[in-house]
Amino acid sequence: MKSDVSLLRRLGAISYDIFLTFSLVFFVTGVVIIVFFKEEVPNGDTFFYVITIPMTYLYFAWSWVKGRQTLGMKAWKFQIKQINSNNITHKQAFIRLISVIFSFAFFGLGFLYQLLDKDNRAIHDKISNTILIKN
Repeated sequence: MKSDVSLLRRLGAISYDIFLTFSLVFFVTGVVIIVFFKEEVPNGDTFFYVITIPMTYLYFAWSWVKGRQTLGMKAWKFQIKQINSNNITHKQAFIRLISVIFSFAFFGLGFLYQLLDKDNRAIHDKISNTILIKN
């Protein structure tokens, strides 16, 4: 099955979702600090990762598995699904999120691969066996 979502549309949704994820992490971190710490957060770096990683995963996984789209994907009018048209699983969401990180880490080559792929899918789409389609 061929994806009909362009790289530009994909990057637009990612930009949107980055801002939303940052805001979510910022809010949750503030609430945790207010509720659990009176004066100082012990080991700030570790605390940052303990909040950021699970919140980022929850935002994307919950959105993909339950509703087929993040808010950014909704704004750019496309969704994610399995090749057989079912909702993706939590396992696929986890694999996709990890492979998206590597797609970004290697100078965005995982995303640029979409321009060369006959099915118009990025590396992380192939690895997680998912596809993006317009609404």
